[in-house]
Amino acid sequence: MKNMPVKIPDSALRDLHDAYIPVDTPAGSYLELSVRIADEDLTIRDLSAFLDFIDRIYGRLSENGLPSYARKEYGYLKINKLQNGSWELLLQEVISSGYSHALIVILLAVKYLPQAVQSIATAYNQVAQGRLAQESRKRIRAEMEHDNNLAALSNERRSQLSGLVEYLHEKEKERLHRAIRFTQKRLLSIDVRIKRKDDQ
Repeated sequence: MKNMPVKIPDSALRDLHDAYIPVDTPAGSYLELSVRIADEDLTIRDLSAFLDFIDRIYGRLSENGLPSYARKEYGYLKINKLQNGSWELLLQEVISSGYSHALIVILLAVKYLPQAVQSIATAYNQVAQGRLAQESRKRIRAEMEHDNNLAALSNERRSQLSGLVEYLHEKEKERLHRAIRFTQKRLLSIDVRIKRKDDQ
């Protein structure tokens, strides 16, 4: 996170981690991000844009940022399992790795996608750009207030996290339209859950 222009303290990520992962979680447990999508009439272009969107967020959250992540030969985000029926993509991180917060941030980035794209890139000046970014952060922060997992966080924490999500959306604005279209038409659910080591 230190490589990102957006400022968010490590304590905010710890609070986010604690909001989803109980302190008494057994050692060696995994955090699993479950993405369920309809398995019929999938548009490859939109599916690939959605998967690229979450992969690039994972890369941006990596220690050395997206350019370094893109050049690596290993260590990429991977789908650990595909469940039958409607597709369920399962992505896992060992909780003790110190990197499990990345799956939670991906969850928030997908969950709080806007209904439509209002790109800052199309704003005619810096004032308009700032206004669009502020409106986006305000919308995300308001939606976070109704999130059971985030309700216990302070207003300051939710403000910091909404700024992070807005930043990630803006950095991925070229892919955002197709990612939004895919989630609106094909995404059935997205959530995180704890998996014990012996459940693997």
